[in-house]
Amino acid sequence: MNSQRLFDHAWDTFKAFDDLTVARSGLDQDEFPTSIWQILQHLITWQAFQLRLVQGLVPAESFQEDATWVRERVPPSEAVLRTAVQAFHGQLAAFQAALTQTAAIDEQELAKQQILQEVALHLAFHLGEVVLIRRLKGSYPLPQQMKAFLQA
Repeated sequence: MNSQRLFDHAWDTFKAFDDLTVARSGLDQDEFPTSIWQILQHLITWQAFQLRLVQGLVPAESFQEDATWVRERVPPSEAVLRTAVQAFHGQLAAFQAALTQTAAIDEQELAKQQILQEVALHLAFHLGEVVLIRRLKGSYPLPQQMKAFLQA
C-alpha cells in the first residue's frame, strides 16, 4: 500500500492562510465564535502534539484540547502572523515527510497512519471554518473563482 498516495492532497490548505494579514485574521471577526488567528493557533498546538506522536514520542501528560485555544483574537503583529503561518506549513511538510518513512504495515505503523488520518480530518474541519469566515468577509474567492486563484 502506498500511504503517500493515500494522503496525496490531505495537507493542501488551498492557500487559505497564505495571504492573511492581521486585519484578515481576526480584527473584524467578532460575530464568529473563534477568529482565524485562534483557529491557526489551535491547529499549530494540536498538530505539534500529533507530530510528536507520529515521531514515536510519548507525551508526559495527556493532551488538553481546551488549552489549545488562545484568548487573543488577533495576532500582535504581521511578523508574528507570518511566523505562525510558516510554522503551520512546516508541520504539514513534516506530516508529509512522515509518510515517506513508512515501512511495512504493523501495529505501530497502523497507529501512525491513524494519527495522520486524524490530523487530515481535523485540518479539513478547521480549514472549512477559515474558508467560510474569509468568504463571508470577502477575502477569499468563491467556488467559481477557485481555479484561477489556486493557479496564481
